[in-house]
Amino acid sequence: MAEDDETATARYIAGNISTQLMLKTIVEIISAMADDPDKYRAGLKKKLLEMADTVPLAPMSPMRQEKVRAFVRETVDTLTTNSPAK
Repeated sequence: MAEDDETATARYIAGNISTQLMLKTIVEIISAMADDPDKYRAGLKKKLLEMADTVPLAPMSPMRQEKVRAFVRETVDTLTTNSPAK
C-alpha cells in the first residue's frame, strides 16, 4: 500500500536528518583525531563548499540548481560547524 503524502514527507525528512547526524558524527570523530580539530574542520568545510558550487548536477532549471546548491551549502555549514567539546 502506498504511503500518504504526509507520511512520505516525514520519512524523507527523517532520512535526511538521520544522514546528517551520521555524517556529523563521522566528521567529529575524524576531527578529534586531527592535531588541530578546528583547522581540520575549517579546511574540510572550505573544500566541501567549493565542491558544492562546482559538482555537476543532473539536468534541471538554473533556479532549481541554485536552490540545490544553497541547500548543500547549508548542510555543509551545519556539518562542519566548530563546536566546543562537552
